[in-house]
Amino acid sequence: MANDIDELEINPFYKALQSRYVDLYEKAQKNCHLLCIPQTTSISTHIINTDFVDTHVLRPSPYFKDQYMTTHSSNCKTLTLSDNGLYFTTSQGFSDIRDVKILGEELAYNKEYKQYKIIILEEPFDSKFKIQTPQSKEDANTHMLTSKLTVKECTDFLQSFPDFKEILHTLNQKIQNFINHYMVLENYLDDAASRLQDICTQTTVEITKYLKAPLNSNIKLRDVLAEAVESYVMNAVHDKVFAVISSHLSKQDQTLLTKYQHINKVRPDQIGVRREFSCPLPMAVVELANLSSLRTPREKLVCLKSTVDNITEGVAVSLQELTQNSEPDASVAGNPEICITSDDLIPILVTVIAKAKCSHLNSDLFYVDHFMWTSADRDRDDLGFCLVTFKAAVQYMVETDFTSMATCLDKELMTNLEDMLTATTLLEAQVTQESVEKSNTKSMRDRRERQLNRITGFLEKTVQELKTNRNGNEKPKHLQSIFPDLVTPHSSATSVSNQSSQRSSANLGDFLSALQDDEFDQPFGKQT
Repeated sequence: MANDIDELEINPFYKALQSRYVDLYEKAQKNCHLLCIPQTTSISTHIINTDFVDTHVLRPSPYFKDQYMTTHSSNCKTLTLSDNGLYFTTSQGFSDIRDVKILGEELAYNKEYKQYKIIILEEPFDSKFKIQTPQSKEDANTHMLTSKLTVKECTDFLQSFPDFKEILHTLNQKIQNFINHYMVLENYLDDAASRLQDICTQTTVEITKYLKAPLNSNIKLRDVLAEAVESYVMNAVHDKVFAVISSHLSKQDQTLLTKYQHINKVRPDQIGVRREFSCPLPMAVVELANLSSLRTPREKLVCLKSTVDNITEGVAVSLQELTQNSEPDASVAGNPEICITSDDLIPILVTVIAKAKCSHLNSDLFYVDHFMWTSADRDRDDLGFCLVTFKAAVQYMVETDFTSMATCLDKELMTNLEDMLTATTLLEAQVTQESVEKSNTKSMRDRRERQLNRITGFLEKTVQELKTNRNGNEKPKHLQSIFPDLVTPHSSATSVSNQSSQRSSANLGDFLSALQDDEFDQPFGKQT
């Protein structure tokens, strides 16, 4: 309790209630509202206003137990007290949903000697009132110095500086002037790249002049700004520039499309993929297939790197599965530290490119190589390595004749299919001969079995009818024999029965006739 009293004596919010917001404080006391005081270290004087007061003076909800509402005259916010009473959970009306810990509470009395509670909180209910701690400032600096990848990230980053508004307006005019008046020609793409690079460089220089100390001396921030400006410009001119690039390299792109068809008919080991590295790589294929939809050189280069990362990760998972197999491959089990080298990566990359079927791969690589100028990306080891590796894979595809490999594979498959067809034909002939031999001996037996089954069915039906008539104390008017032509009244004489039997036996075979002349006292077709 002593700690709580000390906290209230030094708390700026509690002091403000007793001075600047006395009317709100007295109203809260009179209505016995719950007064919530964030601890001193979580707030500062300049954030305390009427909204802050209304947010931290709570009244019970008339609808639900342990639910409270702020005292705003309109758009009140909702909180819920936990079952154990250790924290409040913000909900409707707050900028985010989170738990706010309760550090302590104190009972107080108003002028009418009615009790009300004062709650000490770990921090304000709404995160917008929370002061920026040193860690938060460090996080903000980290975000500022982190490279922005997508066009939206770059645009938002540049627009987050109010001082850059006029410079961005000028930049938009330069971009529009390039689109409307500059003619991009296939044989002068270097000149177009030089003009766009000048626009980016001039804009970056102008922007850095508006940076205040100590940001103006931060080299990393300058690089991030240069990357953002470059992506901003290249996104705007992409349609104009890339259309000319793809037209200039259309033959090369078409050659690769033809190569894809032949490569997909070749086994991986035929183009140099080691057996332990031969495995499905669907994630890498999907990532690379997205290359054509990206607009800036940086986005495309990062896509190439992500493809290589997915290849290495997929191969690593495959090797791990082989190692854990009950009967692992000897070469893999003996080399748990096996890794992919550059010589191994290129043929694997060829198979991934063929499956992804990139329609403008040559154009994309040219676009990345000639229209990206920021040193932070071009000199980075992993991104530069990926670009060089893709170029080497494309060169290998262009210079290699995969048609002969596919022909050899087709011949091998045809040979295997002919052998399988021959073996299947012999097997079918053997089975047919055996079935013919068995059919002769089996036909008589099957026919007799069918006759016996038919007779048995009629017998069961007849017995069932007799039981039904007997239980109902009714006499059947007619009883049908198991034989088709033998139908007699129940009161027929024995002589008539014999005559009918003789007449019908002429139409029966030996087997059924034998049954009709059975030595048992009771005939099958007539119940007496």
